[in-house]
Formats: sequence, C-alpha cells, structure tokens
Amino acid sequence: MIYIDILILAMIAIFILNRLRSVLGKKTGNEPDFVERITTRKDTSSETKPDLEINTKKTSKDLPIDYKENSSLNEKLNYIKQKDKTFNLKTFLDGAKKAFEYIIDSYINNNEKELSKLLSGQILGEYKKEIKKRTKSNEKLEIEIIELKEPIIKNVETNGNNARIHVEYKSQQIQVTKNKNDEIIEGDLNQILSIKEIWIFSKKLNSKSPIWALEEILDV
Repeated sequence: MIYIDILILAMIAIFILNRLRSVLGKKTGNEPDFVERITTRKDTSSETKPDLEINTKKTSKDLPIDYKENSSLNEKLNYIKQKDKTFNLKTFLDGAKKAFEYIIDSYINNNEKELSKLLSGQILGEYKKEIKKRTKSNEKLEIEIIELKEPIIKNVETNGNNARIHVEYKSQQIQVTKNKNDEIIEGDLNQILSIKEIWIFSKKLNSKSPIWALEEILDV
C-alpha cells in the first residue's frame, strides 16, 4: 500500500510538471533573458515629425550691399541690385578684373569679334579704328601686365533701368609696338609703366544679358 501511495504521488507530480511545462514552455538555454530582450529591443515606434521650420536666416544674396571701400555708394548699388536680381557685388568686381585683362588681350590680338561683345558705343569704334590702322601698317602691339591691383568702384550712376559703374584700375605694364620685322618702333621693354585709369561699365538693368559693357576709359 505504501508503494502504491508513492506511485500515485509520483504520477500526480509528473502530471503537474507536464502541465506546468505546457503552460510555461520548455527552457532550452538558448532563449535570451527577458530583461535583455526588453532593453535591447529595437524601437519601431515613430515620432510625429515636427512642423517644417521656416529658415529665416538670410543669405548673402538677400542681404543689402555694404561696400566698405566707399559706403556712400551703397544706396545706388542696392538700387541696381533691386532692379537686377542677378547683380552681386563680389561677382561684378571679380568679373571686372578679368574683363580688364581679357579686353586688353583681345585688343592686342585684333580680336574685334570678342571686343564687340564687351565694348559699346564710341570706344568700340575707336578700338576698331586702331586695329585697322595697325593691321594696315603691319604693326603689332604688345602689352604685358606685370601687376594688377584689385579694382575699386569710384562712382555709380543710375537712371531708371540704366546704370553705369566707374571702376578704377591700377596696373603696371610694359607696352611696345613692333613693325613687321619685329623691331620695336615705340615703347621700351625695360620700362614699366604705372597706369591708373577709370573704366566705365554700363548695363540695362532689365536686360537678360549679364554683361556689363565697357563704354568709356578715362585717364586719371
């Protein structure tokens, strides 16, 4: 009887154990710890995106022009910027420096086609006349720019949609004219000329063309 009671108790224990196993599941040793699963679980929830911020920071394109070399010109420069949305002071000055060298190069190489794009009015006619004169005499003009300082705006003129900007150039150059035999007939290769000039560029502010044409050159 004792053995029967023990056997019955053992069967009850096995039954209870099997029930617990079926409810809790069998632990194999490969399952991650419950705490670890909670702390390392990837958060798949998504936060509501905030409303799009409006960038109120102004770019240099939006800021008014402040020409520190001559603040008295700011009003007229800003007038140009207002009329011509593409106008940028730094771009203009960079272009003016390149234009100085390019126009001189086109002039000494008798390139009337390029000069026609960059010059206007009376000065274009004068340049063409000089080129024709040199060509007829078989003469060649040579100009070497030794130094060119940063151009400075000296004056600004505005009238409706028309604008003129006076740009001062200071340069050191060697200028000689040679005949058909490559002999120097004017100038000196050993003489460096210090030249100071005012170049006046003009533009119609409602024009789609970005070019400021050279209209006049003044000796200073």
